[in-house]
Amino acid sequence: MNRRLTVLCILTLLIAAPATPFWGAFFSSLGNAVGSAFGFSSGGLNASGLMPVTVKAAKPVVDAARERLAELQRIHSMASETLDHYSGLAGTLRDLGSLQRFRAETTNWLRTTTANRFGTSGAWTRALNGESSPSATVAAYSAAGVAVPDWSAALPSLPGPWQDGVRREHATLELADAASVRSLTVLGELRRLAPERRRANGELEASALNPANAAQAMPALLGKVAVGQVRQVRGTEQTNQLLDALLEAELAGLKRDRDRMARSMQAAADYRTEVAAAPAPNWRMP
Repeated sequence: MNRRLTVLCILTLLIAAPATPFWGAFFSSLGNAVGSAFGFSSGGLNASGLMPVTVKAAKPVVDAARERLAELQRIHSMASETLDHYSGLAGTLRDLGSLQRFRAETTNWLRTTTANRFGTSGAWTRALNGESSPSATVAAYSAAGVAVPDWSAALPSLPGPWQDGVRREHATLELADAASVRSLTVLGELRRLAPERRRANGELEASALNPANAAQAMPALLGKVAVGQVRQVRGTEQTNQLLDALLEAELAGLKRDRDRMARSMQAAADYRTEVAAAPAPNWRMP
């Protein structure tokens, strides 16, 4: 009975009494070592740097350690998956062998040529081939096209409805000329830049087919894919410019056809009006 009472008193003193210098030094060094392992500073546990001596006080440290361990496990898992992915791609690229057999040439942009016998079509073809500045396209188009008659002096002498018709005819010609000039300019710019696009495409293809390890590394491949996508976007933009010029010329042609139909309908209406106003002929048997 006395022995049990003595043991109970000693345990009570150890739990209730403050840390002695011996226990303080022991738990201080242990706390600093554990704190350093989990990334805590020496003052992060308490003011004296002592390791908590109760289970309740040690719970935050244990929770932080578990979170850190889970984070390290996630990082390790991601690194392993990335390494496996790169290793698989590298093995696939090595299995392809010589990549030069996948090389394929594209057709060149052909130039337009004319006889230019009387010197009226040469400027047009130079503008179409991108060999002249865009500002010279209007002069090139004018040299090859028939000049628009000048109705400035004769227009006041015409009846009112005729004056209105002449003005609309001029609008049709001006819109058609504007669409044609713009189409010439767009085609000239595309043909002028064709050699540069061909050179860039060839370099990108040669780099993609390069069997060297550095050229087939994942960062290099991703960079080539990105450049290819950007070039595809630019190619789409150039296609849109051609379609835009084509649509503008189509609209000018539709207006020309519409005006022709309107004039035909007006002539038919005038004829019906004149027939209705004329007296009926008197027919008699001879």
